[in-house]
Amino acid sequence: MYRLQKLLSKIGICSRRSAEKLIESGYIKVNDSIAKVGDKWKHGDLLSIKGKDIDVDNLLYQNIEVIKYFKPLGEIVSRSDPHNTRTVFDSLPDVDGKWINVGRLDVETTGLLLFTNDGDLANTLMHPSFSFKREYIVHTDKVLTKNDIIHLLKGVPINDDDIGKFENIEKLDNNIYKVILSSGKNREIRNSLNFLKIKTLKLHRTKYSFLELDDMSEGEYRYLTKDDISNFSI
Repeated sequence: MYRLQKLLSKIGICSRRSAEKLIESGYIKVNDSIAKVGDKWKHGDLLSIKGKDIDVDNLLYQNIEVIKYFKPLGEIVSRSDPHNTRTVFDSLPDVDGKWINVGRLDVETTGLLLFTNDGDLANTLMHPSFSFKREYIVHTDKVLTKNDIIHLLKGVPINDDDIGKFENIEKLDNNIYKVILSSGKNREIRNSLNFLKIKTLKLHRTKYSFLELDDMSEGEYRYLTKDDISNFSI
């Protein structure tokens, strides 16, 4: 038996937060009755979303797949775009259920991006309480001063009263830095630097937790092994 919010996340329909809004909209029915937030689904129940029947049992027991993907410049992390921009999903293989992106990289950012067909795993990998570290290489338009670095490590205001905070900053070359974050806030690196009047000229994610791009090429994906996936079990 599952609460509907958890079920919809588990089978990859949407996040738990989005599931509540979807339920409140009246688009979800269980056994032909309009569902309410907090309702439960049990084996044998019929689930439909916007009039379409969902094969829950098949989705619940599908094999868990995870891939890492080398996102090129110019691709968006979305299933559709009104400007006909190429999306990351155009390059992914078929999967039981559907691919769920683990966080996002903006259209101007390249590098490592993870996908899974398991909603619970996606939530775990994105949840801030687990603090999975993300590593980036950032090119800036000017040198980071000692004072800039102090501010970035302590945290600066971004995104309407949120805080952008770097875990570590290492200078690699002139105006090139390796930056480590333990959160995935929207455009956190760009907006943090922008607060200090520093422009991000290039941004590339090289690592997510223990996973790296290795020798992958742009637009390439690779499946994680069962051992890799089990390393994320918490």
